[in-house]
This record gives sequence, C-alpha cells and structure tokens, in this order.
Amino acid sequence: MRVLHTADFHAGRLLKGFDRTPEIHDALIEIAGLARSEGADAVLVSGDLFDTANPSAGAEAAVFDFFLRLRDAGIPGIVIAGNHDSAARLDSVAGLLGWVGIQVVAQPTPDPLGMVRRIETRGGETLTVGALPYLSERRLVKAAELLQQDLGGQRQKYREYMGFFLRRLGEGFGAGHVNMLMAHTTIDGAVPSGSERTFQLDLTNAYTVSGLQLPPGAQYVALGHIHKPQTVSEAPLGCYPGSIIQLDFGEAGEKKQVNLVEVFAGQPARVEAIPLASGRELRSVRVELDTVEQKLEAVKRQGFNGLLRVVVQAPSGTALPGLKDRVLKLMPDVLSVELEATQQDLVAPELRREGLSLLELFERYWQEKRGTLPDDVRGAFQEADLRTREELR
Repeated sequence: MRVLHTADFHAGRLLKGFDRTPEIHDALIEIAGLARSEGADAVLVSGDLFDTANPSAGAEAAVFDFFLRLRDAGIPGIVIAGNHDSAARLDSVAGLLGWVGIQVVAQPTPDPLGMVRRIETRGGETLTVGALPYLSERRLVKAAELLQQDLGGQRQKYREYMGFFLRRLGEGFGAGHVNMLMAHTTIDGAVPSGSERTFQLDLTNAYTVSGLQLPPGAQYVALGHIHKPQTVSEAPLGCYPGSIIQLDFGEAGEKKQVNLVEVFAGQPARVEAIPLASGRELRSVRVELDTVEQKLEAVKRQGFNGLLRVVVQAPSGTALPGLKDRVLKLMPDVLSVELEATQQDLVAPELRREGLSLLELFERYWQEKRGTLPDDVRGAFQEADLRTREELR
C-alpha cells in the first residue's frame, strides 16, 4: 500500500499583507499530481488546511479544488483539523467532502474509537487510521485545574489525557490491516522551523506528547503542526512532512516535501520524501545603510525571483524617510523593509531585546511612551496574551 502524507497547507496565509494562497494552490495541484503519478492508494492530511478559522473564499477554493482533483484520480483521503482550522466549520462540510471520498475528523468524540477511519483500497487492502484532531490543552486540562496547578502539573495532566486518546485509538487497529495514527500535536524533541510566529512553538513551555505514548501498533504516525520536515519517532515511525511552501521568513531556505509511505500489513513502513517545487523562495537580506543599493543589485544579478525581507542596519533612532521607496525601486518584490539597531547600539543593555518576554517588551514600550505601567493595564495585557496563545495553538 502506498499512502501520501501531507499537512499544514495554511491556505489564506498573508505574509506582510501579501496573499500566499495562489502559491499554496499551485503546491496543492502539484501534490494531487504526485498522488496520481506515484500510485497513492490514499492521502492523509494532518491538519491546518487553512491559516485562519474564517478563511477567504480563495483559500477554500484552493483546498476544495485539491480534494476534487483527488476524487478525479480515484484517490480517497482522511483529513483532521489543526489548531488554525475551525473544527466546527470543517465539521459542517464533512458530509459534502464524504461524497468525494474525503473523510473528515474535525472534533473529538466521547469515545475515541469513534475517530477511527477505514479505507478499502483498490488493491483489496484495508487502511485503518486512528485520527486525532488538534486538542487544545484548555479543553483537556479544565479551567479549574489550570488555576490550581503549576505549569508542570498542567503539562503532566495534558499528557495523561492525550495518552488516553492515543491508547484508545490504538485499540481500534485491525488485524491484517495497515494501521496508522494521525495527529496534529507537538512530539517531544520536535524541531520548529524558526517561523516568525515562534511564540506558537515555544517548545520550552509547550504542551507536548512523548513518543513513548504513541500506540505501538501504529506502522506509521502521520503528524502535523511542526513546519520543518523531520522524523521524531522510530518505533513507531512518526514523521512531520512540514508545510507545503515556505510560509514566512523563518522558513527561508527550507526544502518542502510530502512523504510517500510504502507499507504492508504487519511490516515496517518505508518513507520516501518527495520534494515540492511550488512556492516562491523567501530570503532575508541584511544590509548596512550605506550599502543598500549595492547589496540589492547583487541579489538581482543572482537572478533571485522570490520574496525578500530587507533588514537595514542603522543607528538607533535614525529617521530614514524614503528608504522603502529606494528599496522598492530596485526590488519590487520586497515585502518588508525593517530597521535594525547597529551592533554598537546593541551593546547598550537598555537596547537589548533578546531573551525578553512579550510582557517585558510591552513594559519597556510603555515606559518609553508613558512612564510606569499600571497594574490594570499589565493584567489586561497578560490576559490578552494568554488568549492569543490559545487561539494560535
């Protein structure tokens, strides 16, 4: 049996206001073509189909076109919701997607065995998948327990609850079937891509699952959530295929892929990473103020046709009217022009930002603008920060 595993489309992603959906659509067309050309018996999508809970019409069109292409190729699929998806929204179209051969597991069921899905392949084999959509720690660790426990206790409780779901899903595996697990979560030891949204994947403070908790009967664990392709478990074999294009500048330089899993019932799986060609390359260029034109001309001579972020190093407090126009005149595909304090300025402790929390950065900003930060404003900021972290997980 050949199963194509992909994840983290993030259709509808805006980067510095630039819509990446056409590139994502191109990648999805490429993936559907690979599913056909590689003879895939099924496709697994491990969450984050969309970038927001309320995606644009263009984002929905791109994703649904992908499913229609799989239907036309006669390839069934299974999809789970990720933390960026609206589980209720995906649930609402599950019946329609079922008509084109796509089974959707968007929300947990009271009995985890209700999240087990099966596909009868063209070769007469059965693929059984324990499909676990994203589960917020706030849903698993009740609000009362969050107030009563320290962070370490909350993480442990989260692991215990996740372990329950994983064990029960493993109990749904079938003898003589190809058995797989799908999940949108963070496994211990996973390496983030260095995305700009690093606070989403602060793995020091994240709620994570141990690879030892994965059901041993799974021949392959199809993971989503981490954008950097990697293998995080050997027994059972668990892999993140990563995002399908370089979604932001933190992913610049990463090679994107899908995983083609070849497996027979009762035997170890073999994974082949198939590179993807779609999506524009992202690059960050750091230049000194007096070398802006020379550096950008050098980039143009290299034939770079991707999307750029230009970071200009200048003395702190420097006003540079017209800088963005200078940059765009040379490189129209620059998405962002940012100022960065020179190294000499960063020597001053009061200008350093590395290692500061969001609250500390906000306190510094408030101090510079208005003086001492009031307690009620500090509390409101902490509450908003916590709510934002929850929504983005």
